[in-house]
Formats: sequence, structure tokens, C-alpha cells
Amino acid sequence: MKKKSRKIRLSQCMIVKNEEKNIRRALSWGRGIVCEQIVVDTGSTDRTVEIAREMGAKVYHFKWCDDFSAAKNYAIEQASGDWIAFLDADEYFDEKSASKLIPMIAAAEDVSSAGRQINAVRSRLVNLNEKAVVGVVGQQDRVFRNKLELRYANRIHEVLRLSGSQHYEYFDASKELMILHTGYTAETYGETGKLERNISMLKKELEDDSQNIEILAYLGDAYMAEEKFDEAKEYFHKAVSYGTENKDHGDNVKLHILRSITLLLVLYARESDPAHEEMIRELHRQYREIYSGYPDGDCYFGVWLYQNKKYEEGRKYLESALDKMKRYKGNVPLYMQANLKLIYAQLADCCRHMGKEQETVRNCVLSLGVDKYYTEPLIMLLGLLKKEETEAESAAGTWQLLSKLYDLATLKDQMAVLKGAKLTGFKALEQKVYDAMPEDRRRAVQEALEKKVEEMRAREKSTEKAD
Repeated sequence: MKKKSRKIRLSQCMIVKNEEKNIRRALSWGRGIVCEQIVVDTGSTDRTVEIAREMGAKVYHFKWCDDFSAAKNYAIEQASGDWIAFLDADEYFDEKSASKLIPMIAAAEDVSSAGRQINAVRSRLVNLNEKAVVGVVGQQDRVFRNKLELRYANRIHEVLRLSGSQHYEYFDASKELMILHTGYTAETYGETGKLERNISMLKKELEDDSQNIEILAYLGDAYMAEEKFDEAKEYFHKAVSYGTENKDHGDNVKLHILRSITLLLVLYARESDPAHEEMIRELHRQYREIYSGYPDGDCYFGVWLYQNKKYEEGRKYLESALDKMKRYKGNVPLYMQANLKLIYAQLADCCRHMGKEQETVRNCVLSLGVDKYYTEPLIMLLGLLKKEETEAESAAGTWQLLSKLYDLATLKDQMAVLKGAKLTGFKALEQKVYDAMPEDRRRAVQEALEKKVEEMRAREKSTEKAD
């Protein structure tokens, strides 16, 4: 007789403060899936508590003490489920992931029954910007067993810690489960003052341990988000320096050193100063020593090389990063994933400078596959495909290629291609765009373009007179 599986009871927990904009969505994904919803309020002055109660959540109050772990652990203590899903109010499982959540926990239970005690189910965490475009992608353990030995640690940037001698094990469901996070947008920071709060709390932690690599790295993050890049570099350099002085670190600290190196490469790539070359190469060497399988180290080293016109070497490392990204299974967030259109475009330009036409075309197409309205790779692509001696023929082939990337019956896509054709002087392609338009649209577009050209010429004459 087949053994009947035990019903999985999952509690949803969160701590909140002034989250009336997010609380409905935060509670909606779990309805019908979880056995209870625990909301711990840390001092809201808006309608957060009222809305949470309206939606059927159990609301508790916790006096804020500058300690996120203390508040989260209090929420866990109120939960009766065997498993807990702990997401912030600005995070939620997408609908597809939510439907897979209980089956993934059941799979983790099966692994535990076979002898390997699973403590958490790992999910993919995707950060979204103001336009809901994917940014940094990482992995998080937000679904875990409700057991006394498993609690959060650290006042800020809290992590799950397992007390005692038991080894922490997780079930990797990062391909099946995706958490969407909207809390790192500029608007959110401006409204909530999160950055100032985080910096203050981190500096307080640093008073007790001035060489704490994890805290130094998080301070670098906070200053980077505030666009105070000099301060960010200062703290990232300190984290790397202390990490280099003493190499006897656990895996968690090594990951923070790796992240600090990567973000230094990101920041120095913004400046692309050739005077930094020796330091950049040393940072890249240190990255390879810690974890050469992490794609971002090669990526932003390649970006710096490209921006300093070292095209052959830049191509080598950008290709290496893209190849590593396909195989990457680590839990350090990937920053390059938010910049793929730019990386493919820079790789295309490296190939163009090296005279590798086919590879240039391929990488332009890959860049446009990420964002078809990105002008730079389109101009590069059309510049290569346009053949002066057989322009009509090359326009036909180009149109066929572009039809795989664009919906050439819609105005927006027609205008994108038309802009590229005009900027590259690809007149035969320009005509094909006009031929695809209804007559009334064609006349309106031509008149609008003529008006823009007249305005540009008027501005140029005005500038000449001023000079």
C-alpha cells in the first residue's frame, strides 16, 4: 500500500513598516497556498496594518530596536507551520512559482526522508527597476523549516544561521521558483530613506569590528546605490585589503571579497582611466584566485579593456564571461545579467575592430534580442550589412533579418529601423520601411522627420552664430 504523504503546512511571514503600497500584492501571492499569514509591524503610520487585517493576516507588533534579525525571529516565533516563506513586503513569488512552491517543498521533504536533512528551499531573486526591467539576479533561501535551531543573524543584511553541529543543507529550486523584488528602485529609496538608515546601522556595526569584511562590503553597496562612488570604492577596497591580508576566511566572507572586487571593476569601468591598469589587472587576478567560475569578474575586466581600446583582450574576457554565465550555479548575484545588451554590443564592437564581420553581426543581433530599440548595435549592424554597390539587394537581405527581430508592421518598430537606416545612410532600407507603411502613415512620418531635420539645422545655425 502506498504511503500517504503528510500535508505540508506553510506559514508566510513578513516584517513591515509603512508598506501600504505593497502589502496587498505581498499577501496576495500566498492566498490559497499558505496556512497562515503573519505580519509583524515595526511602527507603521500609514494603512499597512489596516490593509493586512482586511486581507486576513495575523498582525503582531514589535518595538523597533535597529535589528532586522530580532524582528524576523519574532515573526518566526508566531508561526505554526512546518515550513516558513519569509519575503519582504516589496517581494513576491510570481504566479507560476507560487503554484510550484508546495511541490518543491515536498521534493525537499523527499530528499530529507532519504537521509539528507534539508533546511531550506533555494529560490532565484530577480530585482526589477522602475520600468520593471530585470536588474541584478541572485539566489536566496527564503523558504525554510520552522525549527528552533534555524534563525536569522546580523542586525542588517540578515542571514539564516543553523545552530549546533548540524550541517546546513538546501534544496536548489532556483530554476523553478522566482521571487520578484521591487525595493531597490530610486523612487523607493527616496520615499523610505532606506539608504541613510542602512548606512547608519552598518557604521554602528563597524564600530565593534572595524575590519569586518561583510559589513565593509555592504557599506560599499549602500554608497554605490547612493551614487557616492568615491565612498563606495573606499569601503570595497578596505574589504579586499583585509581579505588579502588574512586569507583564512570561510566561504561566506570570501564571497563578500569576491563581490567587492567585482563592484570595484564595475566602478572603475565607468571611468575607464588607463592609469588604473595595474590595479585593474591585480583585482582581476585576485578574483580568479577566489572563484574564477564567477562570470562578472571576467565581464567587467573585459568592459574596462574594451573601453581602453584593448579590443582583442576585451573580446577574450567578454566571451569568457558569457560562456561562464551559461554554466554558473553559484549564489553570488550576477550584475552582468542586467547589462547584457551593452555587453553584447561591446563584444560586437571588439569583433568589428578586429575585422571579424560574422561575429560582429551575430553579437549585434544578440544585443538587439535583449533590447531591439537599442540604437548602437542597430547602427553597427546596418553599417556592416549595407553594401554600396548592391544596396537594393543588401536591403532585401537586411529586411529579412530584421523581420526576425522586429514587428515591421507596427509604427514603433518601423520608426526604430527607419532611424537606423537614416543614421547609416541606408537609403534602400529606408525606402523599404516607407513601402511597408500605409500611405497616410508614410506622409505623416515623412513630414515629422522633415520638421525634425529643419529644427536640427536651425539649432546648428543658432550655435554657429553664437560661436
